[in-house]
Amino acid sequence: MFSPAALAATVLYLALTIALTWPLVLHPGSLVPHDPGDPLLNTWIMSWNARVLPLTNTWWNAAQFFPAQGATAFSEHLLGLSLLTTPIIWVSGNPLLAYNLAFFSSFVLCALAAYALTLRVAGRHDAALVAGLAFGFAPYRMSQLAHVQVLSAYWMPLALLGLHGYFEDHRKRWLWLFAAGWLMQALTCGYYLFYLSVLVALWLVWFAAGREPWRRVARVVCAWAAAALVMTPVLYGYWTIQRAYGMRRWPNEIIEFSADVASIFKAPDELRLWGWLKVVDHPESALFPGLTIVLMILVAVAIRWSAAARADVGRPKASRILVALSLVFFAIAASPLYFGPWKFAPFGLRLLSVATPSKPLSLALLLLAIAGALHPSVRAAWQRRSALAFYALAAGVMWVFSLGPAPTLMDRPFIYKAPYAWLMLLPGVDGVRVPARFWMLAALCLAVAAGLALRHLATKWPRVARALPVVACFGLFIDAWPTGLPMFAPPAPRPVHTAAVARLDLPLEPTHDAVALYRAVAHRRPVINGYSGYFAPHYWALQYLLEQSDPEILTRLSGRGALEVVIDHDLDPDGRWRHFVSAHPQAELVYEDGTYSTYRVRRGVRIDSLEKVSGDLLPIVRIAAIDNAALVAAMTDGDILTRWDAGREQRPGDTITVDLGQPREVNGIEMLIGGYVADFPRQLSIETSLDGLEWSGAWQGGTAITAFAAALEDPRNVTLPFGFTTRTARYIRLTQTGSERIYYWSIAELRVHGR
Repeated sequence: MFSPAALAATVLYLALTIALTWPLVLHPGSLVPHDPGDPLLNTWIMSWNARVLPLTNTWWNAAQFFPAQGATAFSEHLLGLSLLTTPIIWVSGNPLLAYNLAFFSSFVLCALAAYALTLRVAGRHDAALVAGLAFGFAPYRMSQLAHVQVLSAYWMPLALLGLHGYFEDHRKRWLWLFAAGWLMQALTCGYYLFYLSVLVALWLVWFAAGREPWRRVARVVCAWAAAALVMTPVLYGYWTIQRAYGMRRWPNEIIEFSADVASIFKAPDELRLWGWLKVVDHPESALFPGLTIVLMILVAVAIRWSAAARADVGRPKASRILVALSLVFFAIAASPLYFGPWKFAPFGLRLLSVATPSKPLSLALLLLAIAGALHPSVRAAWQRRSALAFYALAAGVMWVFSLGPAPTLMDRPFIYKAPYAWLMLLPGVDGVRVPARFWMLAALCLAVAAGLALRHLATKWPRVARALPVVACFGLFIDAWPTGLPMFAPPAPRPVHTAAVARLDLPLEPTHDAVALYRAVAHRRPVINGYSGYFAPHYWALQYLLEQSDPEILTRLSGRGALEVVIDHDLDPDGRWRHFVSAHPQAELVYEDGTYSTYRVRRGVRIDSLEKVSGDLLPIVRIAAIDNAALVAAMTDGDILTRWDAGREQRPGDTITVDLGQPREVNGIEMLIGGYVADFPRQLSIETSLDGLEWSGAWQGGTAITAFAAALEDPRNVTLPFGFTTRTARYIRLTQTGSERIYYWSIAELRVHGR
């Protein structure tokens, strides 16, 4: 690894990184690479890790989304990166410098780690050089420039290097490398905790199953378990906090951030040569691997495939039969596209029905995969435990997982149940939002396969062996090189000007919230703003109340102590925000210059809890809704994860009518919105009736302040109570009278109280 060839590779990777990130190397402590969003968030997280002892109660209660608790668990913790960044912050006092060094080093370290892995597997420095370049500067990385934790994938090759080394010479130091590599990668990026584990499991099946003594495999599993045990405090903290908040990724959200089959023909926008290639448009799914790496692997695999097939004297009968069966199921899958849904039911006995292509297509693909596994070439590769075959096949498997739980082809669903759907049965995986990031592991596998392919091609064609690495490196460079990395000046500081328990930077919206977090690195005051993977449940009601200039929200926020409110003038050109704050009776201007104003909102009356609705829960016989009537049962099914919603943005007149079956004494309702925290009704009218003809008003007004308080008090259920004077009624009518352009009106559970 420390040979002249390795040193030359290091110099090359370093030079390419300097060129890629130019002029970051000249101003590492005063430039923000790519965009002023996630980089600012991650800089703040690194600063927090350096300032507060990790895993303590204070550390878990990160100082954003004030007064919410447990905000560290709303996003990545970056503890793996803190081993690098915390000492830099302690020495320099500049978290942005630490972030930029972590960002810069991710390219060099990924390249060197892939170099080391491929050198062990291929035994050639030229193959290792190509693999390092292919992984450290893969096209996919250019689409992840804002996510330093995703870029920092250099522990993955080292974990695999540990596995290769251990099963080759059986020294325990390789076990330590594997366990440490897996652990550090899991601590660096939560996605890789799960995704790398899938690749490791595949590695053990290919290289160890049926070949290595079970005791040796058991040692690897024990080392893996020991590394996982170290993760326990982190995992338990996330599980406890996210469970208390009811945080989860909804299926449609996970599907949205899954790749499409055709995503391999979508290049990152940043690529100079291939940026125009956009067959599909999915967020975070620009999986184009580059032309050079694909050609290298295909040529080498084709040569090895044909050689292995000729060497196998057996006839692949089973493989051919399975291919024939798969063709039958492909035809069945295509039939509803031409003939519509159909069924085969002789004598009234339904033997076969096809409404959509997904199930027969899934069977066809499964049979085709089994047929491929039984092919003589694949069997020969399995018997040899071919590294080239493994990394090429593993890249394909990682690609399949990147398609998520409901794969699509050109945005059309086509498989009944994908492997990722089975992976989601494991605890914690349903909290991972972006299956498309599985492609980083595919990029690693492709890089190693490219190095092995180069070795094979150089051996087969010795006359061009010296030219091949040069041509390969040039092709990889051209495929992945971006147009240029945008650089931004960090936000100007906003120092503390008054005593307060927390700060609010206006306007409250995600782009400016990242700026507010970055400024908190210097002033170290808890911020009401927040920018994270999950937003605090109360955030959306808070944002709405501020947008509506409701003075009550400043009163509520100041109930925990005096507030400092900072307003940037360039974000308030008409003075709207300054007028809103200055008009509040508890507010006073404490500082103003040409760029920003600071106000102090004196401490107000603290309201610790919502006024509950008294009385017993009354049985609901029937609910009628103007919109989405088929979903009304979700309001009384006892499941906070299901909901009724209006199916569109909120408009005046959306109505729900509750029938209690008989006249009862009623005195209020509770509306639970659960995880649908932005879907509270903007304005609500509650009426009651004995006969469903004549109605009398019971409650009327805005619900946002109630939703804000409920999200803080009961973040898992977000229970909105609406009490009114006791009256006799059989029917209760809820009418949404406000307007909302984005969010629906949703109800997870509805309860009526009385006696």
